[in-house]
Amino acid sequence: MQYITLEEKKVLLYGSYDVIIVGGGTAGAVAAISSGREGLKTLVVEQFGSLGGSQTVGLVNPMMHNKIEGNPYSSSIDEEICERMIQIGYGSGHGGPNKGWFDSQMLKVVLEEMVIEAGCDILYHTSLIDVLKEEEKIKAIIIHNKDGISAVKGSYFIDCTGDGDVAYYLGLPLESGDKNGMNQALSLRFQMTNIDCDRFGEYLESLGQEGTTRQPLLHTAAVRGKDWVLNPLFEEKIEQGVLEPQDLKYFQIFSVPGKPRDLAFNCPELGAKKNIVDATFLTQKQIEGKKAIMRLASFLQKYVPGFEEAYISDIAPMLGIRESRRVIAEYRLTGKDIVSYAKFEDGIARSNYPIDIHNGDQEEDLEYSEVGLSEQYYEIPYRSLVVDGIDNLLAAGRCTGSDFIAQSAIRIQQVCRAMGEATGIAAAYALEKKIPFRQVEGKEVRARMRERGGEI
Repeated sequence: MQYITLEEKKVLLYGSYDVIIVGGGTAGAVAAISSGREGLKTLVVEQFGSLGGSQTVGLVNPMMHNKIEGNPYSSSIDEEICERMIQIGYGSGHGGPNKGWFDSQMLKVVLEEMVIEAGCDILYHTSLIDVLKEEEKIKAIIIHNKDGISAVKGSYFIDCTGDGDVAYYLGLPLESGDKNGMNQALSLRFQMTNIDCDRFGEYLESLGQEGTTRQPLLHTAAVRGKDWVLNPLFEEKIEQGVLEPQDLKYFQIFSVPGKPRDLAFNCPELGAKKNIVDATFLTQKQIEGKKAIMRLASFLQKYVPGFEEAYISDIAPMLGIRESRRVIAEYRLTGKDIVSYAKFEDGIARSNYPIDIHNGDQEEDLEYSEVGLSEQYYEIPYRSLVVDGIDNLLAAGRCTGSDFIAQSAIRIQQVCRAMGEATGIAAAYALEKKIPFRQVEGKEVRARMRERGGEI
């Protein structure tokens, strides 16, 4: 590789905060709400112009259920967000048949309102470019936006980038991918509008698909086997050159609460590689993804009843990344923890969402333990958020401390929200006692989450 040397320069000090959250996505937005409600001076640094990350910018608007009977919400803030979305008519909540589906555009508004109400500052269109530390403590982050390069000082930091960017810039060891380093497949989501969803549902039923319900719920399953009712049509159009074999690899549709003529697509799925966050690869997949979206949309308009007058209403600016870099934490959650329904004294989130790997090697044969219905859930310990080697850094979201298998289960939005809520509480304890995150008692964080109304 060739390098150039940049001259040292003084940079503007943007400000100083109790807590700086890098990444305002699924975990980061909730981390901010949680921190702000604890009375901490909080800043969220976000590369896009809205909060929510994968949920909003990435258009991942079906929130997967945690599959715990009688406890559909993973934290109090998770429940509050869902309730606000229901109240304005753009969410279904976890208790209904739609399992937490929502409209991405309106979630941007709700999350922003809640973060501002909590007293936090937001810095949009701003990227992390470096991290400054002394010994085992972060002193400041270096950011870039239209004002140029500047620094922000903080007492405590929370990495909610999804890719472990703060840890990466610190030069900390990270994990990525399966035993061969292969990451999970990524997708580029899109939405279409002006669809006659009832007619589309009737068409699926006429082909033999069972369980198709008309508005407000319509979900056609992913292409996983030869028995899917649309397989013959897809295969015919692949032979005719209308579609490509890649288009049959994964196809999934969800309805959108508040938009009865819209459908959201969890496709095209675009493959994977080692180091999936490589900038050149991500650029290629954005280009490839748009071409595939245009191909799929044209196919639906011409050959699928209900789509005759439909058109593309949105293409996600952000690729849907399921798994990339993971931090090394005080405790590494494993696939064995998932299938054995592991419980922890410092558990800050519960879920029963299964192992869900899109591409990659499961590495070992894991079987779920036989336990009673009331015990069919695993917990994520606070220690899995505590980044090893740095006093004042936590990581929440898909980059938290886990192995490849466990990460595939805990990456769902509800669990990421619970992690975010826990980090805000932990920051308050740490600041009050002036201690490193590793010395915060996770069971105290758990107790505070319960005080707020979370069932943990």
